[in-house]
Amino acid sequence: MPIYEFLCDKCNTKFDEYFKSSAEKKKLSCPSCNGRRVHKIFSLFGTSTGGGGGSPSGGSSGYCGSCTASTCTGCS
Repeated sequence: MPIYEFLCDKCNTKFDEYFKSSAEKKKLSCPSCNGRRVHKIFSLFGTSTGGGGGSPSGGSSGYCGSCTASTCTGCS
C-alpha cells in the first residue's frame, strides 16, 4: 500500500495519505484546515541513505537507524 506525504499550501501542514494502489487517485484535503491545495513532497520514509548500513526509522523525522544526526545529510 503506497504512502505519500503531502504539504498544505494554505497552512503549511505536512500529512501522510495512504492509497490502496499506486493508480488510486483521491481528492485530498488538509486534515488541519480542510484546504484543497496540497502537493506531494519528497519523503525519506522507506528510502536508502546510501551509507551507514542502517535503514530509515520511518515517519518524517529524517533519522537513520544507526546515526544520531538530526537529518540524514549528516550520515555518510
